[in-house]
This record gives sequence, structure tokens and C-alpha cells, in this order.
Amino acid sequence: MDFASVAQVFDEIEGKTKRLDITADVAALFKRADKSEVKQLAYLCEGILLPQHFGVELGIGDKLAEQAIAHVSGKSVKEVEASYRKTGDIGLTAEELLSVKRQRSLAAQTLTVKKVYDNCYRIATSAGGGSQSVKVKLLAELLSNASPLEGRMIVRLVTGSMRLGVGEATIIDAWSFAEKGDKSLRVELERAFNMTSDLGLVGETFFAKGMSAIRAFKPQPFSPIRPALAERLNTAAEIFEKLGECAVEGKYDGFRLQVHLSGGRVEIYSRKQERVTHMFPDIVAGVKKQMNARELIFEGEALAFNEETGEFLPFQETITRKRKHGVSKKAEEMPLRMFAFELLYLDGKDWTNEPYSARRRKLGEIMGKGDVVALAKNIIAKNARELQKFFDECVSSGLEGIVAKDLEAPYVAGGRKFAWIKLKRSYSEKLADTIDVVIVGFYYGKGKRTEFGFGGLLTAVKADDRFRTVAKIGTGFSEVQMKEFHDSLSKLAVKQKPSDVESLLTPDVWVKPKVVVEVKADEITRSPVHKCAWKDNEGLALRFPRLVRVRTDKGADEATTEKEVVDLYELQKHASA
Repeated sequence: MDFASVAQVFDEIEGKTKRLDITADVAALFKRADKSEVKQLAYLCEGILLPQHFGVELGIGDKLAEQAIAHVSGKSVKEVEASYRKTGDIGLTAEELLSVKRQRSLAAQTLTVKKVYDNCYRIATSAGGGSQSVKVKLLAELLSNASPLEGRMIVRLVTGSMRLGVGEATIIDAWSFAEKGDKSLRVELERAFNMTSDLGLVGETFFAKGMSAIRAFKPQPFSPIRPALAERLNTAAEIFEKLGECAVEGKYDGFRLQVHLSGGRVEIYSRKQERVTHMFPDIVAGVKKQMNARELIFEGEALAFNEETGEFLPFQETITRKRKHGVSKKAEEMPLRMFAFELLYLDGKDWTNEPYSARRRKLGEIMGKGDVVALAKNIIAKNARELQKFFDECVSSGLEGIVAKDLEAPYVAGGRKFAWIKLKRSYSEKLADTIDVVIVGFYYGKGKRTEFGFGGLLTAVKADDRFRTVAKIGTGFSEVQMKEFHDSLSKLAVKQKPSDVESLLTPDVWVKPKVVVEVKADEITRSPVHKCAWKDNEGLALRFPRLVRVRTDKGADEATTEKEVVDLYELQKHASA
């Protein structure tokens, strides 16, 4: 497929806001694609080269992009910079300058999806001495053969500034539309994606082999499974009324990790599907020593634990283990305990479809003695009183609360179902949980905050492939945090509101929706200025939100969803009734 066709569709999508229209455009694009191009096309629609767990990041700095544009357009770098300041969009600058350059060379080649992808991959993976000049050369090669529109999309792609607002859900729906004309295949396609965290692989399989191959998807070592998520209820009585007799585990406040073992090799993935094996040499050694399996995928929470007192250390101490340098020394100073709570795959068998009670029993059977990996403590609660008692014990030992689990439910990868229900320590009388929100902008601040260049955050929750604002946060920051936020968020700054953000407010600086922060709030209220759950000219907003911490362990896709905020709002009303 010519990349010009892809660029044209991307351009049309940018001008649309209705998700159904966007889905139809994406569906038409995949129907035209050759089967051999589906995987690469899926990644390009996402604005990535490979899934997170491969560790290949797409994106070069604006300065290198400016050099490539200057080389191809015949302009100086200063002229390119001046155009960028004017347009506020490095992609539009490329389009503008390519449109006025001299006539394209007669030797110019037609760009294909494969050529664009291959060059982008080489740009992303070039490293070592001279790598910057190689990146510029590879980008310039693409731009020299590109039309102005293709140039806009290519530059946005390599700089990580695509504006499609097309995410995994839209792409999966588009595949279903392409095949059936409706969303009827979404559940099965989504399950395959949740088993692999690889949209390109799922798409390639679907278009080449059909739904029978999609239904045959099962876990594979070193392809992280998207984590199951818990619903919320306000009291032990409500949980027991919902589940009846159930398993109850402590809710740990540490690193949620997924461990993969095969052929003596161990890899560890974060809840964002990042490969973080190098950060946890002690856990790797413990898994090799204690877990009796040839192939294994299991899940647990790793946190600092005081063996002498039996107390769990706070997250602020555990998080110091997340580092690139000095890992071995820190592992000796602060060893972690991995509390395993889910078995997902064992020696060729998919355990996600087995009931919780069977998964838990088998996990205990394959775990040998040792001081690194341990089964998460649990009880079988036969009434609400036992559930409440265990909750109180967990909180008193330093845990966040509990997670109750349906004894007969399968593991719901990537989903939030009432198979798991969490109950946490109450932070306020009305709102009994914190909210994980995505930063979409920040404000410069006034008065004393002027010197830090930071005064507050504009934040949003996730709604399918979009982010809708829910809170403007102006309190809970230390002076150190204000400086850190200014420095880190400035690196994510964009000139215009990201296309996947819905907001009635305009911050001083828009940023790419990547950073997740945890916030407390007094309650959820109706608001005419925030877009979360917008209806009848009002949305939902957090009242008196305060920063708790930055969630470095979570990606934007794992932020609190719009539906969760609506559910919390209803729970809040029920609790105060």
C-alpha cells in the first residue's frame, strides 16, 4: 500500500470528532491493506513501532527533525525554526516547507507503508556514536520522496506528535466493521489483544487466518497479559451481598508485576507492560529457586517488607527500588518480597479460564520454600463480619485494604469486573477512594509559585480512546514537586490541545497525556466546566482535589475511567442517602 493513501486517511481523521466516523475510516483503510502490511499499519495507527514490552520507543527530538526538514527543503535550520514557531506544529512546518521546495526529483520513489515503517524502525533503534546523523539521514530520505502531506504525517510520527486520537479500542472496532459491518467481533478480538498486549500480532492473525485463529489465542511466555482490574464497593456488607462466600486478599501498595518463566529465562513486566527485569535481580533469583515449572506466568505485588516487625513499608520507600543505576546495591539494602496472587499460565496450559479457587490452589502447589516469593495471605470469608475483620487486620499491618474475589470467576484480562472488588481505607467521609488521573496541561502559577513556573495541573480521566477533564489541581504540591513538575511536563509540552483530549478549560501549557497522578478529593460533584460524563451541559468533577503522588507504575491507559467516576458518584450518593 502506498503511504500516500494512509496519509490521506490520517488527514481526514484529524478533521473528525465522531468516533463512528473515525472507526469507519480506519476500517476502510485496513480493508484496502495487503495482509502482509496489517501488523505495521496497526502500529502506525497507534503511533508506535512495537508494543511497550519490546522496549523500542518511537520519537526523535524536534531539533533532529528540523535538521532533516532543512536538508530536504533547502532552507536553513533557522528558517525551519522560525516556521515551527509560527505554525506551532513540526508536522505542519514540514508540510509547508516541502510544498514550496523545488520540484521533486525525477528519481523520487513512491513511499510504501513498509518503507516508512522500516526507516522509522531504524531511526528508533540507531544508537552509539554517529547515531544522530544516521537518524537525520534516514528521516531526510523519507522526506525527499514524500509529498507535503506525507511529510507532515511522517514528521509527526517520528517526533511522537500524531493527532489522530485513534487508540486500541477504535482499531479493534474497525477490524470488526471491516469484516462484519458492526462491532460483533469486538469481544473476541479484544480478548486476543488482552492475552498478548500486541495489537499488530492480533490484526495480522485476524486478517490472515480469521476468527478461528483469534479464538485459539492463549498466553505465551514473554508476551505480557493485560492485568485484571477491580471494581469498588463502599463496605464489607455490600461486597458480601454481591459475591457471597468469597476469597479475600490483602491489597498491597507496591509494584504490581507479572513474571514470565521459560527455558530458565525469567522476565518481569510492569502493569504498563514494560520489561523491568533488570530492576529486580532479587525477584529473578527467587523465581528461579522457588517456582517449580518449565513455563510459567504468574502475577503478584512486590514491596518492601520488615521481616522483624511483620509490617509493610510505605510505597514511598518501595518506589526507591525503581532505578536504572545502582540496582544491585539497592536490592541488598532494600530486598523486596513478592506476594503472588494469580496463576495465568503453566507448562502449556492457559489458566485464565479456570476458577479463582483452582488458580490459587495450583499456584501454591508449584511454589517451593524461600524468602522472596510468597503466596499473598488470604481467607475465605463466609460472612460480612469475617470480611470486615480481615480488612481491619490488613489496614493495621500497613496495607491499603483488601480485594475480594469470586471463587468461581475466571481471570478477566484487561477488564474491570465484579469478579474482583476492592475496599480501601476511607480518605474522606464522602469519597472512599483515590482517583488516578492523567495530566493534560499545567498552569504557570502566581505569587510565590511564579519562580517555579508551575501553579497547578489540569487532569482528565479515560473514556475509550479519549481523555475528558475532571479536575484542576492547585494544592498538595511541595516546592520540590513544583519544580519537578515544571521540568518534566515541559518536556511533554505541545503547542495545541492534543486531539484525544476534551476540555472546556485552557491551561497555560498543554502536554501529551502520559503522566498519571493519584489524587484525593472530598467528593464528586456536577460541574459546568469539566467534560467527564458530560450531559445536559454539565459533567462530573472532583471537589477540592489534592495531589497524593505520581503513579510512575501506571500508564495513561490505566487511569481511572469515566465509567468508574460515574460509578463512584453513584456510590457516593448511595452512601450519603
